[in-house]
Amino acid sequence: MLQREVFGRPIGQNQGIQFPIARAYTQMRAAEALVSQAIELFDAGEPCGPEANMAKMAASEASWFAGDTCIQTHGGYGFAEEYDIERKFRETRLYQVAPISTNLILSHIATHELGMPKSF
Repeated sequence: MLQREVFGRPIGQNQGIQFPIARAYTQMRAAEALVSQAIELFDAGEPCGPEANMAKMAASEASWFAGDTCIQTHGGYGFAEEYDIERKFRETRLYQVAPISTNLILSHIATHELGMPKSF
């Protein structure tokens, strides 16, 4: 996966590189499972608002973490225009605010799923 070598060995051999990438992968797979659940409910004609909201939030947070991990892994090269990492990192932030912000999703889950009173 990671072909870059540092100190004579693959960079992916270091736990400091492995663990954040493994966490990003795990978060992505969890978001994928939530998306699949929301799709199944939608296709069955069942209410799927909470599942769709949770899937959107999980995916946006997984994307942000993966982008941050990519920047951390590449260090200063992550900001070099020729690698296109910095632009993708900036774009991941958009997913937390559009088309619905994380706070609106949390409000929906709190009131509709957890039965809490509206906060606004």
